[in-house]
Amino acid sequence: MTDTIHRNFKTVEDAEAARAALLDAGFQGSAVQLNLHDTRAADTATQAVDNIMESLTPDDADNTDHPVQRPAALLSVDVDADQREQATTIMLRYGGAEA
Repeated sequence: MTDTIHRNFKTVEDAEAARAALLDAGFQGSAVQLNLHDTRAADTATQAVDNIMESLTPDDADNTDHPVQRPAALLSVDVDADQREQATTIMLRYGGAEA
C-alpha cells in the first residue's frame, strides 16, 4: 500500500536538492512532486496589526520583533512501506520539516 509523505522546506533550492536526491535514489519522477508556496503580500489591516504588536513588544522576549519564517516549498513523495524511511531520511538531510 502506498502513502504520501509531505515536507516543507525553507528554500526552493533545498526542496529541489531533496527532489534530485530522491530521484538519484531511485524514486520515480511521477512519485515526487514539488510545489512552491505562494507568498502573499500583507494587506493594510494585517500590516497595521503587525505594527501595533511590534510597538507593544519592543524587545526580543517573545520573538514578535522578527518576521515569521514561512516555508518556500512543499515536497511530496509517494512511498510504500519499504521506501518510507529512506525518503524521510533524504528529505530531513535537506531540511524538510513535517507539513
